[in-house]
Amino acid sequence: MSTLLLYKEIKALNRDEHKSLKLKTVGDCRFADATHIVPLAGLEFFQAARGYPIVFIGEGENVSPIALLGLSEGQNSYLQDDGQWRANTYVPAFIRRYPFVLAQGEDANFTVCFDEAYAGWNETEGRELFSESGDNSEYLNEMIGFLQNFTAEMQRTRQFIVVLQELELLAPRTLKLTHGSGESFVLRDFLAVDEEKFLKLDDDQVLSLHKAGFLGWIYAHLMSLGNANQLFEHYLEVKQAAATTH
Repeated sequence: MSTLLLYKEIKALNRDEHKSLKLKTVGDCRFADATHIVPLAGLEFFQAARGYPIVFIGEGENVSPIALLGLSEGQNSYLQDDGQWRANTYVPAFIRRYPFVLAQGEDANFTVCFDEAYAGWNETEGRELFSESGDNSEYLNEMIGFLQNFTAEMQRTRQFIVVLQELELLAPRTLKLTHGSGESFVLRDFLAVDEEKFLKLDDDQVLSLHKAGFLGWIYAHLMSLGNANQLFEHYLEVKQAAATTH
């Protein structure tokens, strides 16, 4: 999956060129209104599992965990009409880091970039990125720290995927959702941990997963799958609202 999901015009942050740039942050997440998936780091599984189905998509080296935000492409069930994220629901780090992103160059160094298309950029109000002397503002340093931590956690998550694949625990899964009204929906084309294979692991393999910190991630992922029913409820509400307006 492309890590450039949500980003439209990525530009490297330049101390001279962007000295007077400010970011007006109002918690508006409309930039994510057309995405039904968002990448997750394994460390986020515990909090994300309370509100989202966590599944895996992709093939081979490109397999990655995602939080499912909607059952149809372009539908984010967690974004309210006012642009705010649903109350009391964990907001994934991928969303919280926007409009910033770290870009890795050929020399393995990272460059701080931002989405120039984001509407919150201006030169009159909001959070300063640089001081008058040209130094990083406290806000920018905090953001860089957040980006670095997220990047490190995504690398650790990559190790988690490799271990799952070595143990052959990931398998294609289909989930049939049924509503009291009689309507049903089949969720396809995703991967999940095969519970039967997971339970057949020997003691050493389980201990190894535990010591790596991955065992809890697996349980959080499996528990999260029940959240697909919430998405189905919202999917039907949107479908019904669309039908009554036509």
